Amino acid sequence: MTVTGKFSTMSMPDLVQWARTAHRSGTLHLRDGHGKVINVGLMDGRMIYSATNSPRETYGAYLLHLGLCGEADIEAALDIAKRTGAMFAAILVQEQKISRRQAIDTLTAKTIEDLCDAFLWPDGDFHFDPAQLKATDALAINLDPIRVVVEGVSRAEVWSRITAFIHPASYFEPSDETFDDNVPWEDARMAKRVYSLLDGNQCVQNIVDRLPFGRYKVYRATSELLERKLIRPCDVTAVIDREKRLQRIVAGARSAALAGRWTEAMEMLKGLASANPGRQEVIDALAEVTTGFRRAVLEHQFTLDDVPVVTIGPDALSHMNLNPIDAFLLSRMDGRLTVQQIVRISAMAEVDALRTFMRLLAARVIDFPQRT
Repeated sequence: MTVTGKFSTMSMPDLVQWARTAHRSGTLHLRDGHGKVINVGLMDGRMIYSATNSPRETYGAYLLHLGLCGEADIEAALDIAKRTGAMFAAILVQEQKISRRQAIDTLTAKTIEDLCDAFLWPDGDFHFDPAQLKATDALAINLDPIRVVVEGVSRAEVWSRITAFIHPASYFEPSDETFDDNVPWEDARMAKRVYSLLDGNQCVQNIVDRLPFGRYKVYRATSELLERKLIRPCDVTAVIDREKRLQRIVAGARSAALAGRWTEAMEMLKGLASANPGRQEVIDALAEVTTGFRRAVLEHQFTLDDVPVVTIGPDALSHMNLNPIDAFLLSRMDGRLTVQQIVRISAMAEVDALRTFMRLLAARVIDFPQRT
């Protein structure tokens, strides 16, 4: 069955979960409306490959970033691939530049990177072509789409927050602090790479254009560097422009809340609050949106007396990159405890726990089969 539509009518989480639960086989084509295309191959609902037309987000550039291959290795393998039509990764394995395990792991990680970028698109369209694929290549991956959904939903939350204070034209320069490899980073290699490039002379977009990833990795590394005070803003934007930008983000957050995109609205305002401490209008807007979110969840999604259940098996759970909060709440979902009871033993603020429940619900990791 051919399926075509827009993200405004079928979100990325719903689209990926549809392919998974229906055990679809074929190719899913995603377009962001600005020329970027991501293609993902599906076999019985599992992802077996991905590809993008972005000239910088190539598999070879990804391997270079990881330090697994040199430029000469990449160029030689590309030349052989062009002449023979053989798979680029398979050539690298055959030439013993990377191991088969490294090829499978990096192809899987690259597929997750490719697909998670689409979760950040404000809109786009998709087309599913059910033409049967043949997973005959020894390096075909076998990725459970639930991993992509959980990671994509999580990144979308973070993205809404950090883009409130990091923009394509933002400039940052190193502070007097020293980079510490021993502190936890979401991606230590990326953080170190971005840190070396933020010299006050390049804007964030320039750095995005130089690295083989979607925007998320660069923005996230920049936000972590800011949090650890390893860099500081050297924004050349006039004060009046920054004020207009603040007002625009507040208005955008309120519009997102009115459209029911509560998490996006809260993350935008949280990012704005951290970048502009003490701004009463931001504080008031965040309190207003937070109250609206709680009311909407308890009226339309689930109540504090409802009992959540985990909808995926332990094998799928074990392969997901869960953050500690998600993992803790999931560990308490035994089919007996209510939302309120889980919130109490988690020692989390109620709104934070509700947001986590909503994120897991959106990713179809949990459900409430008997809602009151």
